Amino acid sequence: MSFQDNCGTIVIDAVLTDAGRKRMAQGNFKVTKFALGDDEVDYSLFDVNASAASDEDLFAIQGESIVAQSCFEAFSQPNAVINYGLQSFDRPDLLYLPILKQNTKIDGAAKRWQGYLYEDGATVYVDTFLMSVNDETTKKILALAQHKDDYDYVLENNSFTRTKLVIESGIDNILNSSLEMRTAFILNTNMLDRYFNIYCDSRFFNKALTPGPDGIFRNKINGEIIANFGVLDVSTPVSMPPLIDKFDTYIARGIDNLIKPQQTGDPNDISAIPGPRSTATAINFNIKEELRGSSTSTRDSKFTIFGKIDQTLFSGADKYDYIDTSIYVEGISSRARLLIPLRIIRYAGT
Repeated sequence: MSFQDNCGTIVIDAVLTDAGRKRMAQGNFKVTKFALGDDEVDYSLFDVNASAASDEDLFAIQGESIVAQSCFEAFSQPNAVINYGLQSFDRPDLLYLPILKQNTKIDGAAKRWQGYLYEDGATVYVDTFLMSVNDETTKKILALAQHKDDYDYVLENNSFTRTKLVIESGIDNILNSSLEMRTAFILNTNMLDRYFNIYCDSRFFNKALTPGPDGIFRNKINGEIIANFGVLDVSTPVSMPPLIDKFDTYIARGIDNLIKPQQTGDPNDISAIPGPRSTATAINFNIKEELRGSSTSTRDSKFTIFGKIDQTLFSGADKYDYIDTSIYVEGISSRARLLIPLRIIRYAGT
């Protein structure tokens, strides 16, 4: 359902789903509950420091940005409009809810590529993860001066053991991170994310690579970390409703996150979660074969349709094709969700 009130008259545009039309035909259609969403609103446009002599003047100031934004039209697909709805938990004892955060601190965890790159002759600030489609591209990126020979800045297609996206679940709070607090605020409230939903675009990825049952994520009393997700397993899509159209859903196992206070050093130097910690997982992907061609092969049309081609991203003469996409990770128990920006990149020659 879509709601508009910026045309002088309030308009409510409702489109029934297949189930709704069926019940309407049977004469037993009745609305018992509804959900609200604001996915189309960009709150960064709202100026929190704006002031005016009256509420009317303040509304006029914000009206050019936040208030005047268009809203989505009504769709019948359940995942077309509200992707970030409010969550409801029937527990009055929940003081804190876990969140998901990316760990870029430990060896083997993918690190963001942050800085200015060259696109269409202009410099553009980029804050994303790079995923190489083939060995030729990986070697080119590792030879760059920015992060020379540092594999943690390059995800490799179908790599089971090297760089991976590492995600932690836990409470982002200054609460003590002891195992006793973990029991009180996560285990006893049934907020332990034993599994995660992984959502990725089926047009670009074949499979997800996820941890096996024997992973370890903990530290010693002296601060040494023991993080071993083992050789990742191949996961295939499951038959769950997609989060977004054309996205596949995968299940990743959560490894007990047993990072705890230590005698020396700060556990936050190795963990992204400052408070009680839940679980951690690691993921990588298998890219569609047609996207993995070398610089001497024919470029797949998806790079032209969904991305950009022949870009001298890192200056110099080397050209690259790329597609920007997003990975969504969701804790099955906590319902916490994390968006990970990912750039699929291919060396295209000089």
